[in-house]
Amino acid sequence: MDEQMDLAEAIGRARAGSQGRIRALLQSSPRRAHVLLRASIRRGVLPASSNVEEQSLIMSMMMSRNSIRSALQQLNSEGLVQRRQRLGTSVVGTISELPLLELLPVKGWSSAPREQHASMSLGIEHLEKAEVLADEHIQGRLRLPSNRVMMQEDLVTRGGEVIGIIVGYHPIGADVSREPDAAEDDRYNYLRMISRSHIEATVEAVNCDERTAKVLGVAEGAAILVRETLLYDSDGAPKMLAYGHYRGDRVALWAEDAAVPAMVPPGSAD
Repeated sequence: MDEQMDLAEAIGRARAGSQGRIRALLQSSPRRAHVLLRASIRRGVLPASSNVEEQSLIMSMMMSRNSIRSALQQLNSEGLVQRRQRLGTSVVGTISELPLLELLPVKGWSSAPREQHASMSLGIEHLEKAEVLADEHIQGRLRLPSNRVMMQEDLVTRGGEVIGIIVGYHPIGADVSREPDAAEDDRYNYLRMISRSHIEATVEAVNCDERTAKVLGVAEGAAILVRETLLYDSDGAPKMLAYGHYRGDRVALWAEDAAVPAMVPPGSAD
């Protein structure tokens, strides 16, 4: 009897010691747990409709239970996961990765989609196009000889969900509709096929205004990504100035440039 009690106590102490060592190894950071889980959703490691188990995340991420729960609650508020009592947590939303250094707004992107999103299609819906007055900023960026410019505004959707609004300004001489009888795709592709020297891009996080919030389906004042893109042709002349307003909870911007050593993919040839 004493031997059995001693064995039970030994097993209990071993288990307690193991749990103590595990707890000592667990990180306590809701911020790190949240960003890693968002990245897993964005990269397709946690695909839509997949179930998420807290205990599995605790062990695989070595994060404390409170950190995991806090991160899942935040993802739930962002509409990326759904937490239901007795049914657990499942992934219900997705995050779109858009190329940072790409020509917009046109129908489609010249860069191929990243492999993990190959089955996901982005749609462009034309909203408005007109010749408008160019303010001092637009005139300076596009080096316009006059105060008139062509403006085109498009809606970016994915799976029927609006994820962005893009407005582009370009000199009237470079208007994509300069050939009125051309097919729509050809008119859109005109700017994509310009021989270009380089593209500049600037990204900011801003609070969303009321009108844009209604279109994007977010709360007024929510953080959104605003990207300014300036395209130069092969002669070094600016051809388009574009502004994209994207949902901060649904869009990520990526870039890869083999000319920048830090951005060369592992295993690439020198």
